[in-house]
Amino acid sequence: MGDKAVVRSVDGGGRGLGGRRLGALVTGVAGERPGYRALAQGVRTLLLDGRIALHTRLPAEREFAASLGVSRATVTAAYDLLRESGYARSRRGAGTWTELPDGARPTVVATPAAGDDVIDLAVAAPGFLEDELSAAYAAAAPDVARHAVTNGYHPYGLPELRAQIAERYTRRGLPTLPEQILVTTGAQQAVSLTLTLLGRPGDRIVVENPSYANALSVIRQLGLRTAPVPVTEDGWDVELIGATLRQSAPRLAYLIPDFQNPTGRLMPSEQRRQIIAAARATGTWLVIDETIADIALDGRSEPPFASLAPSGGGEQIVTVGSLSKGTGAACGSAGCARAPA
Repeated sequence: MGDKAVVRSVDGGGRGLGGRRLGALVTGVAGERPGYRALAQGVRTLLLDGRIALHTRLPAEREFAASLGVSRATVTAAYDLLRESGYARSRRGAGTWTELPDGARPTVVATPAAGDDVIDLAVAAPGFLEDELSAAYAAAAPDVARHAVTNGYHPYGLPELRAQIAERYTRRGLPTLPEQILVTTGAQQAVSLTLTLLGRPGDRIVVENPSYANALSVIRQLGLRTAPVPVTEDGWDVELIGATLRQSAPRLAYLIPDFQNPTGRLMPSEQRRQIIAAARATGTWLVIDETIADIALDGRSEPPFASLAPSGGGEQIVTVGSLSKGTGAACGSAGCARAPA
């Protein structure tokens, strides 16, 4: 995307750009070309490619000229040209502001033409099949109308939805009742609610290093003390995790065993069993984040982490899942937390 202009506030609550900063940017664009036309062209380019925000106050002529080492007349002529071409506007006593003429638009990201065999890397979300999405909305419409005439108060989630989620866990190998499901507005909220319920300020929590940044932010906000365990190119060091559990006796452990964020590692089943046994021995609650468990390219996903616990051994495992990551951003964000039996 290139260098971004730093915008500072000015009198009246607007946004302004300093002469030195704009001078550094426009010099890089205009190169060695002299004259007011080159200067105006440089500002236009910065505006169109997004490095100068729309409706940003340009520096005063004298300040800008000093930063560029040119005469004030050159800057005045450049500003005049920008105004004439629709890329700036001025108001007496208020200065000169960036503007776009009719029909012009910033071109930071080019939009691929429809039908082109192009993957748009500017969007960090999967696309969605239009026919399937239309069919899903059509199927849901009668239920939406039915719920619209009720008070809509379902603090644990719609009963039908909880039943469907429970059935899905059961199909994946983890027998689940609807009463064990809590539907949230997103997986982030599910993680936050779980850690708030189970943790207290000062409690220790085992976390992977590196780990999901937003989860770490929640952990810091709650005042939990982290006990990091590394995730390397070879994955998890289960012996080190076990030693950390025994030595620090943490209240909680937050783990992402399926396509770990950000390393993408997938934890083997045997390591999962070992961690479950170690956590059970120390009384540690396992918060297992499975929000991206469904993104396997071969279409297969691992069984739920808690399904590997021996009979009666999953009492302290909370599983967090998500709809949006595996299904598509078009569905919106929805998460769930599966409580132990």
